[in-house]
Amino acid sequence: MTSAADELREALVESQALPVLFVGSGLSRRYLGSPDWDGLLEHFASLTPRSIAYYRGLAGSDRPKIASLIAEEFYRVWFADYAYKESRLAYEAEVQDVADPLKYEIAQYVANLDVAAGDVAERELEALSRIHANAVITTNWDTLLEDRLPELEVFVGQQDVLFATTQAVGEIYKIHGSATDPKSIVVTSDDYDRYWDGNPYLIAKLLTMLVEHPVLFLGYSLSDAHINRMLANLITCLTSEQIEVLNDRLVFVRRAPDTATASVLQRGSITVGEHTLSIREFVCADFGELFTMLGDLPERFPAKLLRRLRQSVYELTFSTEPSGRVHVLPIEDGENPDDVEIVVGVGTMERLGEKGYSSIGRAELCTDMLNAETDHNATRLLDGLLPRLLRGAKYVPVFYPLYLAGRTDASGAVVETSGLPANGKALISGTTKLAPYTIRDLAKRRSQHFRDLLTEDPKIALEYGLVCQYDLEDVVALRDFLLRRVPAGDPVNTSVAKLCCRYDHLVFGPGFSGDRAALHSALGVSRTRRRRRAGRPA
Repeated sequence: MTSAADELREALVESQALPVLFVGSGLSRRYLGSPDWDGLLEHFASLTPRSIAYYRGLAGSDRPKIASLIAEEFYRVWFADYAYKESRLAYEAEVQDVADPLKYEIAQYVANLDVAAGDVAERELEALSRIHANAVITTNWDTLLEDRLPELEVFVGQQDVLFATTQAVGEIYKIHGSATDPKSIVVTSDDYDRYWDGNPYLIAKLLTMLVEHPVLFLGYSLSDAHINRMLANLITCLTSEQIEVLNDRLVFVRRAPDTATASVLQRGSITVGEHTLSIREFVCADFGELFTMLGDLPERFPAKLLRRLRQSVYELTFSTEPSGRVHVLPIEDGENPDDVEIVVGVGTMERLGEKGYSSIGRAELCTDMLNAETDHNATRLLDGLLPRLLRGAKYVPVFYPLYLAGRTDASGAVVETSGLPANGKALISGTTKLAPYTIRDLAKRRSQHFRDLLTEDPKIALEYGLVCQYDLEDVVALRDFLLRRVPAGDPVNTSVAKLCCRYDHLVFGPGFSGDRAALHSALGVSRTRRRRRAGRPA
């Protein structure tokens, strides 16, 4: 007998595209025990002199407005109460908005949530880590998804999307912000107004994915206002025939009652503006069944590889030379484009072609930086390699190439940024923050040295090495630590890439407060060009 999961799998396979997962707070409540909207507001109202009833009396059922009122009251509490002394030490200098202290404490609260214990949760999360999905969109602030799907590239809000060339595959979009960047959290009325009015590029990209892929809404109610508004924006762009197609692409997943023993795939409806969509509902008794089915979907290429392939083809169309991951045969002058046959091949470079300078990836650049290599052509690094890497990744060493090109002064400050992509400039200015995924005990970690973290636990060093203290011996220890963790080839784990950027800022930028000359001597850093290694053209 065909199960409901089998029926859903058949429908997804027939669509000829992997699904996009749209994940809401229900997933976090199940696996992290996080509160719902009302529970969150009640908790933070309890930290002010007013009760939640007071705020509801002023704002009614408008939850973002309630959050705004709590933020105003909490602002005064946060700056005065001794209980928030450590938080103020860690974050006070960055406060620019009345809602910032509330967002920082929300981030701390979310970061302190622990994954639920028990065999059922463990089994379901293990199945979640093996799913096949084109991309994941979430309004959740926690890091559950990136922890379980570490090979997907994470983008937080519109700024991340604008600063990098997203490929809409193998990516997680945290559209309401993340606990790793408290200011990005969307919670107040002003945040929601800015979100809808100031994020046209991000919203357009999300709508495109909703049109091109089946979408599984997981952890949302059919009455969710955010989903309703997003679908309303989408429907205004569609014809009646296209809306009919959309009916079969939307699947809302919800838990069955505890008494249920089998999952059900049924028709449901959702009213969006003047339209009623006939969507599918997958009512499951066990999320593990759903995740296992998603892990069994046919996948011609892993999402990580497909993202790299799409990135390489994109680079080819906008660059004067290929990236090295795409082998290109020239087209003769005068040849009719209609007569050109295009073949795309996937395989190892040893079989497909010879590796050239432009094939250097983020892993090799990080390794060269750690080894203080100087045999690069600085012009080609800045004009070719660095822009290419920054189109596909958020965290790339930028001070090292600028140092080799003589664009930094004696203190490591950058004196020339012309030609550098926007996200490279964001790394230099600090707009792109090197923040740990976990912000628990952040004030304590800021006061520790890297070698202390390393002695405690290498995992803690990897996470909090982004914010801890560094003397000369700490930086040397950081280099040795990273040399053991940067792989021989791409991809580079995001946590490792972020810590490489921290090293880049310390050694080649202005991030080290001690004797810079002594640091460079200890690390063998020089601007003097050494003999070129075999295999690397000028």
